[in-house]
Amino acid sequence: MNIRNMVKGEEFPEELRTGFETGSMPEWIWVVERDGKIVGLLIAAPAHIVAILLRVVSTSEAHPNDMRALLIRVMHDIKERGFKGYITWLDPSREIENSLLSIVELAGGVKFPNQQVMVFGRA
Repeated sequence: MNIRNMVKGEEFPEELRTGFETGSMPEWIWVVERDGKIVGLLIAAPAHIVAILLRVVSTSEAHPNDMRALLIRVMHDIKERGFKGYITWLDPSREIENSLLSIVELAGGVKFPNQQVMVFGRA
């Protein structure tokens, strides 16, 4: 297993593509490789003192420990870059995201006590 940042212009497996990876900050995209093939990625963005975790996704070929190692590496790199923490959105009605919510809480993360609605627009 190998974890690294994206290389500008790099192609991802179809099931990992969303359009976020076409941005101008490859240093904010981490990939995990197994046997020389990308099996997972995490896309983040800097925002003042926190990093925003935008997308975490893996292929069916990823081992569960691949994503665990990816998250650990990203948290290390975020801290090394001088950020104080992270923020992300999870949908607790989805099994995998609810599992992540439990992991975040066990690691000392906090969820907002009120339901939030994420909105977005184009600049």
